[in-house]
Amino acid sequence: MNLVLPFLWKEWRAQRSILVAYTLLVFTCLCLGLLLAPTHAWFEEGFGAHALSWFVVAGVIGVVAFVAPSLVRAEFGAKDDQFVRRLPGALWPSFGGKLLFLLLAMVSLPLLGLSVGEAFVTLRGHDWSGLFGWTWDGQVTLQWSLTVLGCGAAMLLAPWVWAIGTWMPGGRMALGGTALFLLLLGVAVFAVLRQCPGLQHRIGWPGWLWAVAPLGLLVAAASWGMGRRGGGPLRSARFGLAVAAMGLVPPSLWLAEEAWTYHHPDLQQLRDLTVLAMAPDGRHMLARGAADSQFEPVHLCIDLQTGTAEQLTGTDTYMVAADFLRRGANDQSRYWLAWLRNGGTHRVYDLATGGWIPIQYDERNDTPVLSPELRAEVTAAVRAQAHLRSPDGRPVWFEGNTLCREEADGTVARQEYAKCLLGPAGHGFSTFGAQARHYDFLGRLMLEKKERRHDSMVWIVRDTVVFLPARGAVGWSQRPFGGEARVCASLVGCAVLGLFDDDRLLCSRWGNQKGAPRRLFLYCPANDRVDELSVPDGVGANRIGPESRLGGSGSLLPRDPTGGVWLCSQDNTGEVYLRIDTTTLEVSRTLVHKRGDGSSYQLLGWPDAHSVLVNQDEKVLRFDLTTGERFVLFPRRAQ
Repeated sequence: MNLVLPFLWKEWRAQRSILVAYTLLVFTCLCLGLLLAPTHAWFEEGFGAHALSWFVVAGVIGVVAFVAPSLVRAEFGAKDDQFVRRLPGALWPSFGGKLLFLLLAMVSLPLLGLSVGEAFVTLRGHDWSGLFGWTWDGQVTLQWSLTVLGCGAAMLLAPWVWAIGTWMPGGRMALGGTALFLLLLGVAVFAVLRQCPGLQHRIGWPGWLWAVAPLGLLVAAASWGMGRRGGGPLRSARFGLAVAAMGLVPPSLWLAEEAWTYHHPDLQQLRDLTVLAMAPDGRHMLARGAADSQFEPVHLCIDLQTGTAEQLTGTDTYMVAADFLRRGANDQSRYWLAWLRNGGTHRVYDLATGGWIPIQYDERNDTPVLSPELRAEVTAAVRAQAHLRSPDGRPVWFEGNTLCREEADGTVARQEYAKCLLGPAGHGFSTFGAQARHYDFLGRLMLEKKERRHDSMVWIVRDTVVFLPARGAVGWSQRPFGGEARVCASLVGCAVLGLFDDDRLLCSRWGNQKGAPRRLFLYCPANDRVDELSVPDGVGANRIGPESRLGGSGSLLPRDPTGGVWLCSQDNTGEVYLRIDTTTLEVSRTLVHKRGDGSSYQLLGWPDAHSVLVNQDEKVLRFDLTTGERFVLFPRRAQ
């Protein structure tokens, strides 16, 4: 210490002129600027807090921009202050003196700025109560402006300015060299984050800030105490960069691990698992998920029998149903296109076989090109899995904008539609655009845009269309093909859930009228017949809707393997699944979910007549409908 203190005094003698000049000049300019500033325009409130912030910032800038660079630059000033070119034994004491001077400056200059600012604010007749905030529980916190916090964080770089100054000839351009060094590190980090969108929200980078200043001091010590031992700037740079590289290894490895986890997540611990499709055999399913909810997802194939999963794509790839020729649900899609985010497709995944099929891509038209063999297979799969049907039970499907209908003799009738297809509407379909219309599966125009209120509230039942008319009309109306519209008195205040069979609609009145009893009933537009269904006790009253495999839709309401129609009733406490026996019309409770954790079920399908698959958060569950037993099919973490 006896040697450190003389070097501390030498450092003060070397820097006192520039520090005194800086403080006098900047504090005087701040006082004049704040005196001349129109308070009502610049500071609507909290003038004292703003003024104090700028005085503190001025002190912090003095440390970073003047004290730290001059630790090296002052060595090349007056001859009696040159203590670098001396015996090696004096390097470490001189390093201690400079370090002590830097620490004292980091404390004294901001405090000096705070003191001058307080005196100025007091003389102006203001206070600095705006610096303090309080909460409803009585806690008082100090609330510095972002400018102060940013400059305070910059003080962590003061040791780096000192270290990099030893790498520069004559100690010049220390600030510029530090900025360039940070820019190079920032480019490397940016390159990693650019490949991992959303990663910055998860990684705990503020926890590494504590290491910035200590690592800078180690680099400065190596650059000064070892690099200057018989050498110049280049030797200091070699030693300093070596220590910096060793110090940056832990955070670099940590960032690399986070980036690897981003692109190769643990498939047994995914977040926001979403099931896209089930294989025809019911054993495999296509899903997507990510290591964090803010990450881009990857796609995976899950084997429900073993609980294992295989990652299919990276985060740079979309997967869409390759049977894009079909309009409707993708719950049973077998072929899936791997679509790169930067444009283009490169292959097709066959969910049935688990293999990839290479395809060509038309860059000019920005569309995939399927081979004739693959297109034939996709078309056959679409036709075999058709969810649409005409009233006589024959399958109907779409190939692009072409309506395909199987005739009684086995031939296929095709009809082109230039408009964009929206989706099924009972025994018909909808188009959207400037002239949105509704057609039945014979291609007849059933309803025009001006006659209906919402696309989702149109149902075609054989030769009759049931719809909500334009705003201002009362309740549902129906109109036979070629006839006049009339009001459906039986559907007043009710909702239509879907086509129950080829002649009747399933309707409900469920929580939309206070005090009104809940109803489930079947309505036949042909003769206005209403068949009431009994509602079990203890069923939620908020809303009810049909349930299907992965949300798929078709002409009729989807059926389970035994032919039952499923509904889901929801309220604030959870969900109750109901099943309607299409033969006896009996309504029974099949599955109850109490929403204590805020989650909900997504119905995935029915493996057999006595079980059901659901997706809850990150889990795929199978419930035995006979015993109520619950099985976790995925994930199955190692015990």
